[in-house]
Amino acid sequence: MISMMTFIGADAQVSDISLDGEWRFVADSADYSAGLPTDAKVVKVPHTYNIEEGLEDYAGKAWYEKRLFVPETMKGQQLRVRFEAVYHDAIVYMNGRMVGSHIGKGYTPFTVDITRYTLFGKDNILTVEVCNRFSDYNFPYRRAFDWANDGGIYRHVSLHVSGKKSIRYAHFTPILSKRDSMGTAHVSIRLNEPKVKKATFSLTLRCKETKEVIVQDLYVLEANKQGTFETDIDCGKVMPWHFDHPALYDFEVGVMDREKFSDVCLGKIGFLSFRIEGNRFVLNGEPVRLPGIETMPGSHPDYGMAEPTTYIHATAEMLKDLNTTITRFHWVQGEDMLNALDSLGILVQEELSWWQQPQKSLTPELLALAKETLSEMIEAHYNHPCIFAWAVSNVVSGNNATVKILGDFIHQQDPTRFAETVSNRIYQNLSEDPSLLLDIPTWNEYIGTWHGSGKKIREELPYYFEMIAPILGERPLFITEYGLCEPAFVGGDRRRIDDMLYHIKEWTRQDFVTGYIYFCLEDYRTHMGEEGMGKYRIRRHGVSDCRHQPKPSYDVLRDLMCPVEIDKVQPSTAVRDKNSLAAVWEAKEDDHTLIVGIRVKDDIPAYTLRGYTLRYEDADGDMQTIALPTMFPGSRYEISVPAINARFKFDICRPDGRPCLNY
Repeated sequence: MISMMTFIGADAQVSDISLDGEWRFVADSADYSAGLPTDAKVVKVPHTYNIEEGLEDYAGKAWYEKRLFVPETMKGQQLRVRFEAVYHDAIVYMNGRMVGSHIGKGYTPFTVDITRYTLFGKDNILTVEVCNRFSDYNFPYRRAFDWANDGGIYRHVSLHVSGKKSIRYAHFTPILSKRDSMGTAHVSIRLNEPKVKKATFSLTLRCKETKEVIVQDLYVLEANKQGTFETDIDCGKVMPWHFDHPALYDFEVGVMDREKFSDVCLGKIGFLSFRIEGNRFVLNGEPVRLPGIETMPGSHPDYGMAEPTTYIHATAEMLKDLNTTITRFHWVQGEDMLNALDSLGILVQEELSWWQQPQKSLTPELLALAKETLSEMIEAHYNHPCIFAWAVSNVVSGNNATVKILGDFIHQQDPTRFAETVSNRIYQNLSEDPSLLLDIPTWNEYIGTWHGSGKKIREELPYYFEMIAPILGERPLFITEYGLCEPAFVGGDRRRIDDMLYHIKEWTRQDFVTGYIYFCLEDYRTHMGEEGMGKYRIRRHGVSDCRHQPKPSYDVLRDLMCPVEIDKVQPSTAVRDKNSLAAVWEAKEDDHTLIVGIRVKDDIPAYTLRGYTLRYEDADGDMQTIALPTMFPGSRYEISVPAINARFKFDICRPDGRPCLNY
């Protein structure tokens, strides 16, 4: 028998041990809870079986097995296996005994306590039964979803070792004073042991950039009626989190047991204020209008939903390269993606994957499942500064009553962020649109393709905006989706560009449109795809292909989402020659100083630029950088660039050095 063995260090007191890597696997409906057959193949977790040859369209049961050696010296400690996600049903066995399950919630993390079932000083068999059968007890529901139905242990797995007291979560609610950038935070800690009513906690908060410790202390706390331990901390002057300056703070929360650490929880937070004033998003006190694009994870045919960490980070880097400031996801994401967006400064809306079906109301069972999923999503991702909103559904009709119930539930779980639902019929529903019930009215705007009158022409869009404006009052409208799906709509990338230019121009003309999210980054894998077979079945909807190779529309969208435009490039001694058809200016031959005119956009995007630079190669081939002044929306600036190269080539760069514009 092939044995995939993980050895756990005998000196582990509080530790996280990765269980990624080699597992044994079989796709079969038989019962293998006591052990997999000898001919089971070896796969590497994170893993999805729907990119395996012959299993591309498989929707059913599969089994994973890993052997663990746990030393005798670890008796008395607590052992918990944490699955970041298993799609969509998981039943976990330890040495043939069922120790936990997670049903109908294929995108949220869960933890299984294996302490009582572990054989210390011996080999242990950890087995996971997985099922991705289309189900009516699941979000997404039955076949009503437009992405890949990838089954498996497709995100990270780890073993957490702790003492008798263990931390379930530590939630930080940072509060930023926009007047003086002073920061405070409310800390809420929950233990896995509800019988513990009083405990001593250590708390450290450190600036990730400077390494400065801003909080470090011990707190003796008593549990409140809700079973959590609460305290407030003064953090002093802090650096705000912003999409151009994503300042992060590392935290470490420990629970003590007899003057030793019994468990430790690590994470990151950011200090920001994101709210609505009138018809504007307001970030850290500044009204902004924000552009972005959505990505569809799982689209690379070599990876499926089991994307490597490096690929996930590369995807996030593409979003940043496109000048994305805001995005959304159709389903709950993993830590790799959210950590990347925290670090890059991209605001995120995360959603329950209730897509199109069921229409109207949910059964009591599905309503309970929706609340469980939302609760797990919020608990797991509460500390991520990138998340500005939680959403309950996407393009579901007539679900107003349930939207209100779930929106209220979100506000109970997290009163600090927005609750949304994504609508595609606000132009028809008008005042009855479900998105009006929650914090931000939304519109998946597909006028001229999927939606509109029978004429299906995009030029109807201004008429629909006139209808929508009165129902908004003083509220904003958030365009949550638009794009071109081929071959349902012909014209290829050339039409994609033309439609992109038209729709974005119309959105920017409407003062109440506070932002947009284009759909989408890549051609994406989906069981609903119109073209391709097996793991190559896709919808051709992206500004890049499914392997992230950019199309011409990529560069057009990047320019549209760039916060600046260049309206002047000429030598400092240039004199316009009104009589010349060959050139608009003449200059002295020895003039190597360039005047660059920069106009800051004041539509979408619209935000203040701080810490930007102009980077160029001088005439000697050396790289030079010019610090730009703080630049405000609607303003224009002229910058003198000495010793410029003969091509007049330069970049405008964000504070992190990434170019937002290449000239």
